[in-house]
Amino acid sequence: MEQPERSIRLRREELLEIKRLFETVMTFASHGMFYRSGRIIGDSLLRSAGTELNRVREVLIKEGWVTDISFEGDTIAVVGSVEASSADSPTCHMLRGILAKVFEERTGKDVYCHERKCVSKGDDRCVFVIDTEVL
Repeated sequence: MEQPERSIRLRREELLEIKRLFETVMTFASHGMFYRSGRIIGDSLLRSAGTELNRVREVLIKEGWVTDISFEGDTIAVVGSVEASSADSPTCHMLRGILAKVFEERTGKDVYCHERKCVSKGDDRCVFVIDTEVL
């Protein structure tokens, strides 16, 4: 028997605690795992939002990933990333994965999303850059 689609609510503090747990066990390898997890979430987001960036923006805000997001070419500026905490390096790995998946679908090319600025390390906002020249 097929189950109806269900969802759960994960609070920001719970997400950050889970990420800290994985980082203590897996160190930097967990960042790649969170990035790949974001790509899976991006697949689901694309099914509901499509690739039109205003609609992607609406869904990311509605689902609580960001409080605001703007797209300009291959640069994405984010205010209020749910993943932002206090750290020495960028922490928004799941959001990077979501954005990479959206831009792969939009361009039809393999892309990688880099987080150039992050509130976690004291920047005023998170800034992501989409790169089609994946190394």
